[in-house]
Amino acid sequence: MSTAGHNSSTAGHNSQTRRGAPVVDLDLYGGNAIRDPQPTYRAIREAGPLVWLPRQRLWAMGRYDDVRAALRDDVTFRSGRGVAANPIANVLGRYTTLSSDDRTHLTRRRILMQSLTSRALAPSVETFEQEARATVERLLEQESFEAIADFASRLPVQAVAELVGLKQPPTQLLSWAGATFDGLGPANQRALFTARSSLGLFLYTLRLNRNSVIAGGWAATVFDAVDRGEVTRLEAKNMVIDFVAPSLDTTILATAQLLWSLGTNPDVWQQLKDDPSNVPSAVVEAVRLASPIRGFTRTIATDSTVHGVPLRKGERVVLLYAAANMDERHFHEPEQFMLHRRGSNLGWGHGIHTCVGMQLAKLEMQTLLHTMIPRVDSIAVSDPEPLTNNCLQGFASFTARFA
Repeated sequence: MSTAGHNSSTAGHNSQTRRGAPVVDLDLYGGNAIRDPQPTYRAIREAGPLVWLPRQRLWAMGRYDDVRAALRDDVTFRSGRGVAANPIANVLGRYTTLSSDDRTHLTRRRILMQSLTSRALAPSVETFEQEARATVERLLEQESFEAIADFASRLPVQAVAELVGLKQPPTQLLSWAGATFDGLGPANQRALFTARSSLGLFLYTLRLNRNSVIAGGWAATVFDAVDRGEVTRLEAKNMVIDFVAPSLDTTILATAQLLWSLGTNPDVWQQLKDDPSNVPSAVVEAVRLASPIRGFTRTIATDSTVHGVPLRKGERVVLLYAAANMDERHFHEPEQFMLHRRGSNLGWGHGIHTCVGMQLAKLEMQTLLHTMIPRVDSIAVSDPEPLTNNCLQGFASFTARFA
């Protein structure tokens, strides 16, 4: 692949180059970049369309047009050898939908989507509405509440976890999913600290069979696919992970960002109350700002030239969705929450690997907003604490109040 690059700025990197690409000597997964990622993302974007990160020994892309083009080019940028920044996670995840290409990916994706299309989700709408109504009315009675546990997590934990149909407490699934995302970064201290928990989900799925999932649940559908000869039993067990992760953490983080953005932009909240037809736009904008997945890696399929830089077969490039979604080349005032922002973002990915749970996340977030609009006059938020995770970003907690 040869992609036209943007003009490089000299800001944000030193004069070192690797095969003609700027070297950005920053720790993408270090504490500073995790707690306050925007300066790191900005340095990567300003350095060039493709940069070398010596501390991770990875290539990186952070500009919107370049990340989007790479996600569309699944011939050059491959997922089948895993999308993590460490080899152990890539081996463990090799039977998931996320870590697959071509026909294998399309088959696994089609099986998952049987449960996740708008039509398939329609019977669950009433359940979501009931849970959203109960949540909002309960929080209106409280002086304040913890935004993640009391608001953002309610629909995924109470409603969606039940739909997945695993005989495990939702809190256990949530713990496993977060640790699994930590393991998709490099094998740093953070990943090692959560390794036992992330391995817990993997080992749990290996023990799964039809009798250990709830009949009629989403997890059961992958075992139906085994019976039809579409995937192997081992594939089916691993594909259950594809239901757990996107239905929990990423939606929770995007929902938390939505609440924070509305609490810090009361004029936007009033616009939504005045015209609820803007609800879908608010959800999409919250996902852009949240960018719950910082980025996934891809492997270069064959020796290629990307933005004038020779890349070798097997080298990894981290595609930074979160950096791309804040690219001032593409988004006007990207740090602002705007209802009428034109164009798409990469919060749900792009191309053949667009998030399979996108319609589910939209439904949950839109349901919460439509429930809030007639009941909540004002939203106050304070005391934000950032999440520390190698692959996820967002709020670990903040205080909120409805009035």
